[in-house]
Amino acid sequence: MSVIPMRLVTLAGPLEQFDGVMRACVVDREFQPENALQLMQEIKDLRPMEMNNPYSVPLRKAEGLAETGGVKLEYVPFDGEGDHLEEAMAYLDGLTSRLSELSARQAELQQKVEHNRASAYQLEHIQGMTENLEELRSMRYARFRYGYLPREVYNSFASSINAREDTFFFPTCVEDKNVYAVYFTTRERQGEVDAMFTSLHFVRIRLDTELGGTAEEGLDRLSGDTRKVEAELMGIQRELDEIRVRERETFLRYTSWLRYRWECYELRRYAAQSRETFYLTGWVPEDVLEAFLKNVEAHEELSCVTDSAADVPLTPPTKLKSNFLSRIFRPFLEMYGLPSYDELDPSLFMAITYTLFFGIMFGDLGQGLALAATGLFLWKKKRMWLGGIITCCGCAGAVFGCVYNSVFGFEGVLPWEGFAILEGNHVMLLLIASMVLGVSMLLFVMVLNIANGLRQKNYEKILFGPNGAAGIVFYAGILIAGLATAVGGVNLFVPVYVLPVLVLPLVLMLLKEPLVDLLNGHKDWYKISWGGLLSTGFFELFETMLSYLTNTLSFMRVGAYAITHVGLMMVIQMLAGSNMNPIVIVLGNVFVMGFEGLLVGIQVLRLEFYELFGRFYDDGGVAYGPKVIDYTARST
Repeated sequence: MSVIPMRLVTLAGPLEQFDGVMRACVVDREFQPENALQLMQEIKDLRPMEMNNPYSVPLRKAEGLAETGGVKLEYVPFDGEGDHLEEAMAYLDGLTSRLSELSARQAELQQKVEHNRASAYQLEHIQGMTENLEELRSMRYARFRYGYLPREVYNSFASSINAREDTFFFPTCVEDKNVYAVYFTTRERQGEVDAMFTSLHFVRIRLDTELGGTAEEGLDRLSGDTRKVEAELMGIQRELDEIRVRERETFLRYTSWLRYRWECYELRRYAAQSRETFYLTGWVPEDVLEAFLKNVEAHEELSCVTDSAADVPLTPPTKLKSNFLSRIFRPFLEMYGLPSYDELDPSLFMAITYTLFFGIMFGDLGQGLALAATGLFLWKKKRMWLGGIITCCGCAGAVFGCVYNSVFGFEGVLPWEGFAILEGNHVMLLLIASMVLGVSMLLFVMVLNIANGLRQKNYEKILFGPNGAAGIVFYAGILIAGLATAVGGVNLFVPVYVLPVLVLPLVLMLLKEPLVDLLNGHKDWYKISWGGLLSTGFFELFETMLSYLTNTLSFMRVGAYAITHVGLMMVIQMLAGSNMNPIVIVLGNVFVMGFEGLLVGIQVLRLEFYELFGRFYDDGGVAYGPKVIDYTARST
């Protein structure tokens, strides 16, 4: 239950070997870089390294090609030691040029198709006319107009339009909303007639000047031309697809190489340099330090210095020890926050207690197995991290279902007696057991808090805090005295017990600030505002004692939800009737699994975060992040 110890490593070597050292010792290794300039401020003549990354432009070009070409970025093996920059740039330039030519021609043809479609749309509503369009446009003494107006306007003013002597108007296509029509007028009256039709909301359609012959002949020509253009477009698309398939491997190999070199060069952001030497610092986990140092020894001119985390002014990153169960519940832990470097890792504790609480509150063999199967499907097939947690919780529910002898809400089905919750005084026993479980958990996390205090050399956590030794003595003492009085009839609330066990811990908690300063060796430990200390301390003690009570009672929900589960299934069985309607039973079980499973999951998470974590866990850790290249990511 602890984080992996870290060592701060400082590398120094000739400037010209920087890139090689980064590729061999840092990139894709267990090494998290830190800013060397900030750590080595006492060394004179250090300056940042040059940051004109020569791989930025070609990498951005490659990523742009991947985006426009619909190619998913991924790793393809490459020769990492050779210098292929000019070769990669020449390849990308050639590929870009060819793709640009095809894309430009494709856009040109697509524009022509759209133009033909627009022209065909113009002709569709006058294809019944047999006159030559060119002749209509070139009439000397008359003017020709084509367009449409709203159907309701046409219906209202058709007779008025037809009555005009200076206008010859006839519709070519009548639709539900619009009426397409042409009209002719004299050259002298065209302005007045055009104004009149504009007032009638006539929208003029200007025919393409390239269209000649009749409307039907124009449509035929446009249709044939469009088919030729679309055939050429299909050929270009086939060529683009062939290039994508043929060049994919080579393209991704160059892109992976560029990404690799770009990441190596970007490490200059963390490094510092003198006239001839580079310096780079970073964190290496102790469990891989030996292998890392052997890798460094292969570079004869490279020097390496290691320091323990306690000897440097930096806060080390947190790398958690992983086991199967703690990895499953790691996302829940990260919701609260990672442990700091000098804290215990609570992930395994959380995994065990979460599944235990859930199992007690959701004890049913049939529903537990169904929940576990659902979680397993979500975990393995859908790759959802929550599926792993649901699987563990379902298995715990199935185990306690065997204890309760409950299968899909039916009790007494299994061939043993079991702990029937609603029989006899089992309800009271379950609630008392929940309280005992809560007290045990609270005392245990107080011990964990003391362990964290010992790691951090924090006397308040160890001795004087509400979750330290004083808190444990007071909490356990008042519980023992209460039980002795209520159960055994022995009154422990007497001065010889109350003063050392109950009063003294409260006094120590009240005076924790000056006592901590005294143990830390502060000479002015007594120079504090005693009035402020006593006034604020009183309210803090009141809050502390209230939290002991509320946190203890809060664990009653563990037993209460187990009782609620049985009650819900009894309601489902009543609704199913005496013949136990299978549809009601199935739907009822599905409802209980979903609804109560969600409620129980939330309530258990609340117990973990508020009742338990709040007493020993500070979080605030920074995740350990070595320089590992993600070839699917983008640099921009």
